[in-house]
Amino acid sequence: MNQAAVIAEIADILEETCHAHNLPIALTWVSSNSLKNNKRTLNIVNSACYVNDLGMQGFLNACIGHHLEEGQGVAGKALKSTHHCSVSNVCLLDVADYPFVDDARSSGLRAALAIKLMIKQGFYRSNVDFVVEFFLPANLEALEEKTLMDGISATLRKCCENSKNVRAPGYSVQPVHLSGSLNLNQMSLERNHEDSSEASFSDWNNFKPVAVSGSSLRHCEQEVGEQNAAVEPVQDVDNQLAALNGSQPTNDNAKRRRISKVWTAFDKVRENGSVWAICRVCKKRYPGESKKGTSNLHKHMRKCFRDRVRDTGQQPSPFVDRSNLMSSMIGSNCMFNQERSRMDIARMVIKHGYPLNIVEHEFFEIFVSNLQPMFEFYSQDTVEVDVLAVYKEEKEKLSKSLDNLSRLFSLTIDLQSYEDKKVTYCCLTLHFIDDGWEQKKKILAFKKLAYNCYTGNLYEVIRIVLREWNIDKNVQFISTKLIPPNEQVVGELKSKLSDEVLPHSGDLFYTSSHAQVLSLLVQDGFGEIRRVLYKIRQSIEYFNATPIQRQNFCEVIKRLKVQDSTMISQDVPTRWETTVLMLERALELRDVFTHQGQVDDDYTVKLSTQEWEMATVMCECLKVFHKSICNFSTSLDVYFENICQIYKNLHKWEKSEHMFIKSMANRMKVKFDEYWSENSLTFGILAVLDPRYKYDLVEYGYEQIYNSDAELHLWRFRHDLKRVYSKYASGSNSLESSAPTTADMSCSSYNLNSGDKLCGFKQWQKHKYDSNMGDSQKSELDQYLEEPSVNLAMDSDILGWWRANALKFPTLGKMARDFLAVPISAILSKSNFIDEIMKTNPAISGLNPEIVEALVCGQDWLESPKRRLTRSEDGVLEMEWNQTPLHHHHPNPLPHPHSSDHNQAAPINSEEHQSSRVLT
Repeated sequence: MNQAAVIAEIADILEETCHAHNLPIALTWVSSNSLKNNKRTLNIVNSACYVNDLGMQGFLNACIGHHLEEGQGVAGKALKSTHHCSVSNVCLLDVADYPFVDDARSSGLRAALAIKLMIKQGFYRSNVDFVVEFFLPANLEALEEKTLMDGISATLRKCCENSKNVRAPGYSVQPVHLSGSLNLNQMSLERNHEDSSEASFSDWNNFKPVAVSGSSLRHCEQEVGEQNAAVEPVQDVDNQLAALNGSQPTNDNAKRRRISKVWTAFDKVRENGSVWAICRVCKKRYPGESKKGTSNLHKHMRKCFRDRVRDTGQQPSPFVDRSNLMSSMIGSNCMFNQERSRMDIARMVIKHGYPLNIVEHEFFEIFVSNLQPMFEFYSQDTVEVDVLAVYKEEKEKLSKSLDNLSRLFSLTIDLQSYEDKKVTYCCLTLHFIDDGWEQKKKILAFKKLAYNCYTGNLYEVIRIVLREWNIDKNVQFISTKLIPPNEQVVGELKSKLSDEVLPHSGDLFYTSSHAQVLSLLVQDGFGEIRRVLYKIRQSIEYFNATPIQRQNFCEVIKRLKVQDSTMISQDVPTRWETTVLMLERALELRDVFTHQGQVDDDYTVKLSTQEWEMATVMCECLKVFHKSICNFSTSLDVYFENICQIYKNLHKWEKSEHMFIKSMANRMKVKFDEYWSENSLTFGILAVLDPRYKYDLVEYGYEQIYNSDAELHLWRFRHDLKRVYSKYASGSNSLESSAPTTADMSCSSYNLNSGDKLCGFKQWQKHKYDSNMGDSQKSELDQYLEEPSVNLAMDSDILGWWRANALKFPTLGKMARDFLAVPISAILSKSNFIDEIMKTNPAISGLNPEIVEALVCGQDWLESPKRRLTRSEDGVLEMEWNQTPLHHHHPNPLPHPHSSDHNQAAPINSEEHQSSRVLT
């Protein structure tokens, strides 16, 4: 028989198999006698390939004329393997291991199965090998792919049974493991070691296909009963296994393959007429006859594994039951650590907000048991202990990192009170810029307080937290956000902090949330029309009381042809923007309310004409604030524009003909003046330190706000700006600090007997010219302001600009690093930070306050790790988890303005650069 006859039969077999399972393409590879890199090569046999989908012709053309080396791709792996080889997605293979990755991806190919065919005894024989490769239809589920691979193998063996020249061995499918591949074992039928002594076999004789969409498995479903007789015994492999143990193999499975899962861990041999099962790990022997059963073998398999771990500390190759599959789960060079796995679960719970009782969930236990059967489960109480341990560990790391930062910090104080729960949450957040000029935010504490917590108690909590973190002398800027707003609490808290907290910088900059200030201003307007609002709320409640009343109200809306025919909704009193919208909607339905008051005698809370007029005038005023909050932006230019618009409206309302508008405007202006006086210096300095605006934005804003008095306020701002700059400059070798002192001006060496009668005059003259020379040299601040503004995009990296120009402006660089840490977005934002935390993990509200704080802070502190697979010196595979450090090393870190050694860079915490090594 010549080679052409073999190729012709292979072509027929591929055609029949592709039609039976609706496969898009099947390839035939033949090995060559020549070697390349000491490896055999595979080339396409074009006449033996079959294309069932014309769209695959391009992929076939790409394979023709090229070759695969032994071990490359699925076919190359099958060439040197005694197993069928499969891969779940050829597109995920590395190009170096499979050069046709791009062609497969463009053709939409995915899973592939490769099988090396054998030449039957007595026919054409050669030293070349044939490998057939089948590609499965795309978009199959994992179970469908597995079943289809079973069906392809069964069909191939049946076809080979009827062939005169070739046969397909009945080996199990071996998943391909190539460098650069991803998730290649997902579709595998079994995971086997290449060492034949540890090989395991699929139960081909007992193959039972399941339904798959389409006609891909139709052929298998029709011939399930035929394939058992078509499968050849695999005595040659059994002989190899038995030979390794020095025993003679049995022939008991010549007619029926052994199907128990334990045979992946035991060798079945015959000695002196008896059948024995020998453990592949410890070589212990058990009776292996079929009538003895396999219960003892299962028990020994589990016990042997645990004993090996206890005695050596390393895991032998255990065999674990996974949905009717027995596979080697952890290699002998890997170690399992129960304590480390517990802490990993605690970090997982913290970072992703999982419930603490996840370890008690049924399917979580199943999942972990299948991954690592040695893992010992525990209760929720243990998880809480582990969470606290992680919290303390991360707190210590963060505390050391903060100690190494020579910075001034900004602190935000968020308070959220829940009347229904009678509880108040306090969140303290630290803001700073690290040595790499990156803005950082870390939650320091999340405290649960009593609902009626006094200001003194709140201050005590803040004071303890600041001292606990050792930053009570380094806080420069404090902002507060209370929900609901409470002007009295804010005032008392500021007073206590000013009197008792002594910041390192010597100045504390306070502010309240811009949204919170607007809320306080709007409440003044609501106070003027409180009776009107009461009647509107009562009217809405009356017309929504029954379906009939609501229907009648909606019919009147349609009859009067109101543009918006929807029913009015009542407001949420704690959210002033909803009250403004309710008032605006009520004015749109004014005619409807008036009509219902005329026809419905039970409707008693009617608004008078004067009250409707008051509501109309007030609504026009309050819409200004609502527009401001809707067009929210955290950029400085928009912030200054909002401030200007509010002041312009306040000046206009002070001259209103309505007394209640004048009264409202007067109260609003007192509060807004106080807010702006606290913020003007801070936001002015921030504008100056922004190279896009510098002094121009401040000058424009002051002219809009103060009109004719703008120059006086600008003079005060420039004075305060220079005062702050001088404090920073005094800590460095600046021009200001090098000016002559009083001691330099005196003639300490003056001697009347020296004959130099003009000593005093000469010293005075020297000081005069030195002073004039010093005046001619402009300060760093003046040089910066006189340079033209930088033309940067609105979303450009301001910190990046200062990082690049810190050497040019060292003093201003120190100011920028402290002031630009002020969280403008947190100050101006209308979002509720604590509500966002509670929504992220709603389960924490019912937990112990200590656990709640550990979960909230821990989630904020845990950095996302970067994984890298390594091998230790003793050959153990490990996964390194590198966490992003809190601060980065900068080649020229700027010293703190109050540091004693201004040329010494802040030390880098070496612990931040250490990586925890986790075993895979």
